[in-house]
Amino acid sequence: MAEPIIAEDDLGGARDLDGTAEDLGAVAYHVTLEGLQILERQLEDLKAGRRGIADKLREAMADKDFRENAPLDAARDEQGHLEARIRETEDRLRHAVIIAPDTEGGRANVGSTVKLLNLEHDREQVFTLVSPGEVDPRAGKISLESPIGVAVRNKTKGEEVMVSTPSGQMRFRVLEVQG
Repeated sequence: MAEPIIAEDDLGGARDLDGTAEDLGAVAYHVTLEGLQILERQLEDLKAGRRGIADKLREAMADKDFRENAPLDAARDEQGHLEARIRETEDRLRHAVIIAPDTEGGRANVGSTVKLLNLEHDREQVFTLVSPGEVDPRAGKISLESPIGVAVRNKTKGEEVMVSTPSGQMRFRVLEVQG
């Protein structure tokens, strides 16, 4: 197997392209390359929002009555929420693990497209496993943390899985794993 490719980013996190960030002691946030790019754009947008909040704070502070200044309180709340989202996004980027498409040896993981056979209804379903921030049911992208995602993670062609749903247990057979 090839050596993993690890690149340091400006947040100090390892971008492990071979799926072994856990070996480095990191709490991994599995994401596709597309999802990583989305996170990076979100962080830029969030940081750009700081200027608008600073303007709101300046305007609200011009009132000088800090005891009953609802606009100041609202701007401070908005600033707190924004900073929390920035920290959360930076943390995800710091712990991002991109799994190269062909490194999982046919095992389902982030970025994999999985074809399943619902054994009870004899119906095929196809999903792409993504990180929670990339979920798009209309495009067939489901979270690796969803019940189906948890059940099929690291499974290979031919394996059967049980998925707990609100309507009970469902059995699936993995027909194909791509990526």
